[in-house]
Amino acid sequence: MKRILCLLLIALLVISSVFAGGSKETSDNSEAGQSKPLRFAIKASEAGRAENLRLVELAKENGIDVELVTYPDPGAGEADKLLISLMAGDEFDLVLSAHSNMNPFYDAGVMTCLDDLAADAGYDIAAVFGDYPAQFDGKYYGLPAFVDIAITIYNKDLFDRAGIPYPESENWTWEKFIEVGQKISALGDDIYGAFNPLWAHYNYMLAMQKGASHYKEDGTSNYDDPLFKEALEFYYDLGNKYHVNPEYLVQESRQMPLEYFTSGNVGMSVAGGWTSVWLTDMEKYPRTWKAGVLPMPYPEGYPKSTSVVVSSFWVPETSTQKELAFKCAALFAENMYKMGSGRIPARVDLTQEEIDSYIENDLLNAFAFDGITVDEIRAMWFDPEVKIFDEKVTGPAAAEINKIFMTEGGLYGIGEQDLDTTMMNIKEKADKAIANAT
Repeated sequence: MKRILCLLLIALLVISSVFAGGSKETSDNSEAGQSKPLRFAIKASEAGRAENLRLVELAKENGIDVELVTYPDPGAGEADKLLISLMAGDEFDLVLSAHSNMNPFYDAGVMTCLDDLAADAGYDIAAVFGDYPAQFDGKYYGLPAFVDIAITIYNKDLFDRAGIPYPESENWTWEKFIEVGQKISALGDDIYGAFNPLWAHYNYMLAMQKGASHYKEDGTSNYDDPLFKEALEFYYDLGNKYHVNPEYLVQESRQMPLEYFTSGNVGMSVAGGWTSVWLTDMEKYPRTWKAGVLPMPYPEGYPKSTSVVVSSFWVPETSTQKELAFKCAALFAENMYKMGSGRIPARVDLTQEEIDSYIENDLLNAFAFDGITVDEIRAMWFDPEVKIFDEKVTGPAAAEINKIFMTEGGLYGIGEQDLDTTMMNIKEKADKAIANAT
């Protein structure tokens, strides 16, 4: 036991020294009374991003001194270096994380509740960000910097070859998705109507669109709800039954990359809005065919809905400048979409004029090659009537639950076990993972 404790102490000291030697961007124009820069923790892989450097400049323009401090990216199966550092008491003031990745930090008690800080600052979080802020147990813990809204991208050339009119955003349902996908798949053996890769959230996506919840009120998993059974069957039927999506074994055996849509052999892809870079980065993904964009499909008879991944700024408990850190987090969250990376703002207080200006002056030019219009961009990313839901599990044992869906769902997808057994295994294993996590 003593040896284990010693090794843990050594590890913490090493990690602390890594943080201490992190890269820094500082300014001399600090807010009156600020004794030291705010420490903004970012992954080493994100250290050179221009948008982070622009955020530091934005803070400087507003009289706040901020330094970027890098920490190592966790490898597969490794503990999160930032989490370990915060648990060891290392001081940080700002962190940017996806909501689904914040749960371990909340469980560890290293995140600051923002409710009192917002009240003291007279800041109405809901008025600015609506339902997007990261909440745990009904309290605010993160201010959203941007939202990644799922979309449909499609290959106009394949639609032309199949004689199919380009789909419209109105009434874009999964039923229509399957109908046109089958027609495109009929073009040839190497053509697929759609490509939705082997990601965990597809296993439960339809259930979320129909209003299901991952957890019951007693804290156990809700995977005995028939909607999850329906959702799992739906995803694997896209390949096994309707032959719209490549089947599980085809994807695995051919090692299809995430960006397989860019090959030109795929009619449609439904994924996060970040996939729009496959259309806008012509240097990395060269093509001669044109593409179109649509919202995420939704089940017929249900309201329009789309999955989202929201990344939020939050304040660690180790911060000794929490009031200033909150002020800076609000400044960053409100303005990050302007930092040059085509982010979709999570703000609900923007006027229609501001949204139109952002679409026309920032987003539209990126899609010029494909002739995508302002109305199409607005329909896929700025429709106020669309119901949003978290793409990934955001509660206890979230990462473990996703692994369970991938493993058990895959066994069902290749015919190794029946649907009822699969759902029973998912329910039992998820409940055990939740119990261990809590």
